[in-house]
Amino acid sequence: MKNTKKIIAVALVAMLSTAAVGCNLIEKTPEAINKSVVAKVGSEKITYGDLDKELEYLKEQFTQQYGENYMKDSKTSEAFNKQKKSMLDSMVLEKVYLKKADELGLISDEEELNKEIETQFETMKAAFGDEDKFKSALEDSKLTEDSLKTAIKNSLIAKKVENYIIKDVTVEDSDIEAYYNENKDSKFTTHPGATLYHILVDSEDKAKEIKTKLDNGGDFKALAAEYGTDGTKDKGGELGFVEYTNTSYDADFMAAASKLKEGEISGPVKTQFGYHIIKATDLKTDAVVKPLDEVKDQIKTYLLQTKQNEAYTKTVDEWKKELKVEINEKNLNQ
Repeated sequence: MKNTKKIIAVALVAMLSTAAVGCNLIEKTPEAINKSVVAKVGSEKITYGDLDKELEYLKEQFTQQYGENYMKDSKTSEAFNKQKKSMLDSMVLEKVYLKKADELGLISDEEELNKEIETQFETMKAAFGDEDKFKSALEDSKLTEDSLKTAIKNSLIAKKVENYIIKDVTVEDSDIEAYYNENKDSKFTTHPGATLYHILVDSEDKAKEIKTKLDNGGDFKALAAEYGTDGTKDKGGELGFVEYTNTSYDADFMAAASKLKEGEISGPVKTQFGYHIIKATDLKTDAVVKPLDEVKDQIKTYLLQTKQNEAYTKTVDEWKKELKVEINEKNLNQ
């Protein structure tokens, strides 16, 4: 009797497993896919069909660039899916903005908003010169006049929302001074160095030949253009001002460069890239610190942008939680 129960139980499990697999193997119809929800913002839904409409222009671009089978290639399909997710994120954010703009009363004058929309629309239209070019551009971008106006409206609302988020962000003089003192050496000090030029070749013999020509009065920039093998050859081998403590250059290169006197040219210097002939000019032997007054505005701009970005990210994340934003990755990647 027990064995019979076990057999029945095993059979039921097998049947249920087969049924489950069968359900997964049932291919969704295009209509079912388009109706599937890829994201929710509160009670509002974004379907795959909604997203797909926004992706028409992107699909056309990928088809033109990579061919109709671009989704069969792992790299191009990955690139497309990244942009698809980015588009969905934008659609979600748009709905968040619209909800919060309404809730916060940021669109108090609908008539004024419509005037702004029309002004921007007419400005865009005028930029094309004539009606036919404008309509052609809309068609190429998979847009209509109405959808363009909607995009303009959403953009204007987004700007109002973003301005609301950052309206109270300020930077105090104490913030500027603190940042300056913390970064004085790394950001506001020019350390000893020189304006360097080099000619990079692949053999020591070639480097020696170039050095001989230079010793005999050859022009460094002309020889760099003739023999150089890297991108600086078109600029006479110029690397710009390089501090001797710069670690982005090869250590052997910098060791040789730091020993050169004003206008002096080195012999062949071997590095992992080949052989260099190096010239140094405009030597700076002392560290020069920029005074606070000289960089105050620059620091303020940087700190303000940083604080605004932080305020924006924090507020939008809070709004998304409040509105219970959900992304359905399974439906997105079907």
